[in-house]
Amino acid sequence: MCDVAMSVFIDRISLVCSNRQKLVSLLQHEALMKQKLIRATELAEFVYCSKAWHLKYLDGAEVSPMARELQAEASAWHIEQGKSLARGDSYRWAGFAALMLAIILIVFCWLGWAK
Repeated sequence: MCDVAMSVFIDRISLVCSNRQKLVSLLQHEALMKQKLIRATELAEFVYCSKAWHLKYLDGAEVSPMARELQAEASAWHIEQGKSLARGDSYRWAGFAALMLAIILIVFCWLGWAK
């Protein structure tokens, strides 16, 4: 019964994961299957990057403090870039509004309406 359920589970997963052989070999690893259940989060991590999943769950690798620091710096940089782009968009709209106002004033003066 367990083998049938496992094969149905693997067939359903194969629709999502293109790396079927690797997924089958990892899911059939008896020691891992006996120790714990596979959570949906773990499965999503595997589908996203099987190598990172293997390093995290099978090899027990940890992210280094230097890598976490670089990630924090990169995140701060991206936040600042987003703010800069938002300011640029508002400056562009302000410039567009000023240009439209100048065109309207030139047309009023040219037609003689601004007396």
